[in-house]
Amino acid sequence: MYSLRYLSAWQLVQNEEDTCKIRESLPPGLYGILFKVAFRYKKSKLLQELVKNWPYPQLKVQMLLQKCHRCPKTSKKCSDCQWTFPYNETSKNTFDDIIMGVISYIKERINDGSKTLPSRKLQQLDMTGLLSKNFLWNRKLMRLWASSISRAKICALQQKLHDSENQERSQAPQTSTFPVELRVDFLVDLEVSFISEEFLMAVLQDNINSLLHLTCRDFYVERHTVRDAAKFLVPLDPLVLRRIDLSNGQMRLMDIGWFMSQITIFQNMKSLKFPEFNEFMEHSLKAQLDIFVTESNKLKHLTEITFHNICLSDHLEYLLGGLQCSLKSLELSYCSLTNKDLTYLARSQHSIHLIKLNLSGNTIDQIEPLLELLKAASHSLVWLNMAMCGITDSKFYAALPSLSRCSRLSYLGLYGNHMTSTSVLTFLRQYQHKLPYLKAVAIPIFIDCCSNLPEFNPFPRSLESYINASKFNAVLQEMEELPRAEQESPIDYTLNCNFPVIDYFDFQ
Repeated sequence: MYSLRYLSAWQLVQNEEDTCKIRESLPPGLYGILFKVAFRYKKSKLLQELVKNWPYPQLKVQMLLQKCHRCPKTSKKCSDCQWTFPYNETSKNTFDDIIMGVISYIKERINDGSKTLPSRKLQQLDMTGLLSKNFLWNRKLMRLWASSISRAKICALQQKLHDSENQERSQAPQTSTFPVELRVDFLVDLEVSFISEEFLMAVLQDNINSLLHLTCRDFYVERHTVRDAAKFLVPLDPLVLRRIDLSNGQMRLMDIGWFMSQITIFQNMKSLKFPEFNEFMEHSLKAQLDIFVTESNKLKHLTEITFHNICLSDHLEYLLGGLQCSLKSLELSYCSLTNKDLTYLARSQHSIHLIKLNLSGNTIDQIEPLLELLKAASHSLVWLNMAMCGITDSKFYAALPSLSRCSRLSYLGLYGNHMTSTSVLTFLRQYQHKLPYLKAVAIPIFIDCCSNLPEFNPFPRSLESYINASKFNAVLQEMEELPRAEQESPIDYTLNCNFPVIDYFDFQ
């Protein structure tokens, strides 16, 4: 059942022409639901009018399309919110309507000729959070942004030429045509790739003078060298950028220092993710880490760091000890961490703030440092990945009391550890009631669900070729049938080291 408010908005949207005529008499509180319904039913004219006359400083498209202010994150969505955002060509045209509405707004303000702009409302069009996992769609969406900004530049150029002609006729002294207050910031997430680099560079040229001014919140690199991608950071507003994600990019160890020296201008950056390093250069790593430490300590708001496949043995305190802000997300997969590193982390300023922690691929020789770390992070930890950490039944049993104290834990990764089904079933039967938010567990291939295992130890690193499907499926069914409290969602069990990845910003 739809709400009365939604149905009222739907009725107004169906009469698009009449609603556009009475637009000035609509209360500001009705704009949000009208926008959502007009977007859903592709009412181009009404959508442009709503954007052109938006009564608030910010228009956040993702918030309007995908969320209802009445529905908290943990509850079931109401009927107003259950509509899924469609990533298709039709939506592309609808986005064009939104941006055309902004351009119409800018043109109207230019034509008003007002320097004080007393009626000015819209200051930022926020299109962040709309990028899906489909990279082809991401690029189509970015092409749309690029063409829209180009149209805004043409609009401004035409107005300048018109003003210049008027000035020549009147022989009046030439003045600045547009006050900076006319500008509308266009906040997006950018992905630099071989496909997108050409049109992104074109749109970033002279961006500082564009009336539809592109600003970037999160910056991603896809299959591109970091040195080539860095040139796209230069035109970006240094105070707006929140994240640099190089996870899918290409980078050499010897480039760490150079790259860090390029990004310290982004003083509000909170997240920095490095790609996987496929080389080992011990003689130069120390020098690169020295530069990383020097430059990262200048970033006052850095709360997320990701390293993958780089040897950081006994260096964690040196690496993180001087940061000005406590980390909330730390991913250090396959970084050869030692007991000393885990002990430092447990006793550091960061532990009590950690929301997301990835320790996968680091062998846990002694369980005591891990227990100390779990105890310190128990009130904040939401996402914990301990895949491929050499955790055995005995170590897991020892960790259960500490693990069960992590009351906010939603995601737990155990994939790739040589454990039996009994240990995980014991955990679920005896402790899951203490973890009401647990949503997903990446389970290992249980040793007792394997056939024809080699008699010698250690076991093979991968047990996939030894799995007995019938035994494993029986255990999995038993797990799925374990009772959960009525208000708790069922747990999703996955046999994958890449279990659900959360963005820690969603838990701020």
